[in-house]
Amino acid sequence: MKPESILHQTKLFSGVEESRELLNGPVYELSDGNLVPQYVLGDACFPLLPWLITPYVRTNEEDSFGSAEKEFNTVHSRAMGLLHTAFGRVKARWQLLARRWKEECLEFFPFVIVTGCLLHNFLIKCNEPPPDDVVKEEELSIFEGEMDENGRRIRDMLAEHLSRNFG
Repeated sequence: MKPESILHQTKLFSGVEESRELLNGPVYELSDGNLVPQYVLGDACFPLLPWLITPYVRTNEEDSFGSAEKEFNTVHSRAMGLLHTAFGRVKARWQLLARRWKEECLEFFPFVIVTGCLLHNFLIKCNEPPPDDVVKEEELSIFEGEMDENGRRIRDMLAEHLSRNFG
């Protein structure tokens, strides 16, 4: 399945898009007065949504990014790198997370992931060294669907903020 198809079937998606139970906390005011709602960072394989912020992607080779877009993508990439490293370590420690699962067992997978993360964090607090070999993430294709205009506006505001304050 494509990542965006999986996303649409998650409780995260329904909790944000349908029931509005998740990510409905206070907004953050940027230095220029723009308001940004709570959001989750996502890879380029996911759609850009107001609550799922993905990196800027070139649609063709002639496109070039401005300084704000470059700064945003740099910060986004660093954050996603930390996330991939963390999940790689959890997968390395708990090998069953890195395997393909039988379809009849998939309903338990979210609970296994949470349990693996909790146990991993517990072992870190107990000074247990992390596994040496981190499991690498597979390369995913770039999302090619329509971009959400509110998501684009929020990402652009964040990019301008990063460029002004950190670039």
